[in-house]
Amino acid sequence: MGNLMARLGQWLINSEAPGRPPGDVANDLAGAIRGIVNPILIVVGSLAALLAIWLGVRLATAQDESKRKEAKAQLIWAIIAVIVVFAMVSVFYIVFPAQTD
Repeated sequence: MGNLMARLGQWLINSEAPGRPPGDVANDLAGAIRGIVNPILIVVGSLAALLAIWLGVRLATAQDESKRKEAKAQLIWAIIAVIVVFAMVSVFYIVFPAQTD
């Protein structure tokens, strides 16, 4: 059993299974990670953008100065969140580039 686990580990590290080109397992893993993370980033980015729009409307319609300050502070944090999500997406696409066959 130990020999089988060692061979499996070596196969995963070297990505050299019979009939598969080197690096194919790494490509499969990167594709799986992209398939999971990409929709999550899209949803989070969309929610952050919608939140920023909603807070902008709240800021524009605020009658009281304290409500305006509160909406402005929240809007600033929402814009920061949109920037962070955009940066995460950019890094994600750099680390896991799309595979072309």
